[in-house]
Amino acid sequence: MDFEAFVSQAWADHADDSTAVATRLQGQALALVTESAQVPRLANLAHHVFGEHLGQWVHGLQFLQQLAALPACSSQAEVAQGVRRHIASLQLAAGQADLRADFDTSERIRVTALAAGDLACHDAQRATDLLEDALAQSEQAALPATDLSHRVLAVTGNGIAGTLEDKPQRSALERSLMIRAAQVARRHWELAGTWLETERAEYRLARTWQQAGDLVQARQHAQNCLEIVQAHDNLPLEAFFGWEALGLVERAAGNAAGHAQAVRHAQAAFEALSADDQAWCRTSLDKLAAAR
Repeated sequence: MDFEAFVSQAWADHADDSTAVATRLQGQALALVTESAQVPRLANLAHHVFGEHLGQWVHGLQFLQQLAALPACSSQAEVAQGVRRHIASLQLAAGQADLRADFDTSERIRVTALAAGDLACHDAQRATDLLEDALAQSEQAALPATDLSHRVLAVTGNGIAGTLEDKPQRSALERSLMIRAAQVARRHWELAGTWLETERAEYRLARTWQQAGDLVQARQHAQNCLEIVQAHDNLPLEAFFGWEALGLVERAAGNAAGHAQAVRHAQAAFEALSADDQAWCRTSLDKLAAAR
């Protein structure tokens, strides 16, 4: 298996079987690295699997340190610095040495945010503290919208919210973290992204508030999502998920007419999708159309 096939398969498998992917990373991945451009992709995958999914800080650190020692990494300063950020975030999540003083302001924010994402499913209190720390640093620094820290905060917020939405049960602290993270994603995608990322952040907020049990807030953000979509050519894929979000809210609220209307619009958007998009959206459509 070459590097591209390995990484593609690992991402496809990681959510359902993180342990197996971690084993493959430890046993096979390093030997497949032949060029510097591959290092950040592998570092990101390993950080995500060992950190966010498994909470295996020691194994993740061992892997990243081995990756950092490869010629493809050590020969490129920017690539090596990226791996060091991942190592620092895992150490921070693990409660080991705090290496943030070794980085500039933007990188400190990114390391802190990544550690918050690592901890979201393992220690909601520390994840909350680190997320708030990253936000406070960001506010104080007032970095331009083009700074990568905004994108990292947006991605991390979205990831935390989505992960906690999927939990069958959440503590009060996890509920608060889920909402806060979705709001962070919305704020920082507005800075770092385009209308598309902002619209998808509204979708995230709609799903988050529904999972949090506040249908009024959920409905408002679903409507916000659809308004942005309609202002930008009503792209079928974005319209589909906007109507899905609103339809799920209306079904939860017992609004049969509103749910039926959303299903009709989602169906129309679905019919306009490519065959590939229809294949992976079919399950969402079926779930939306199901009776309450």
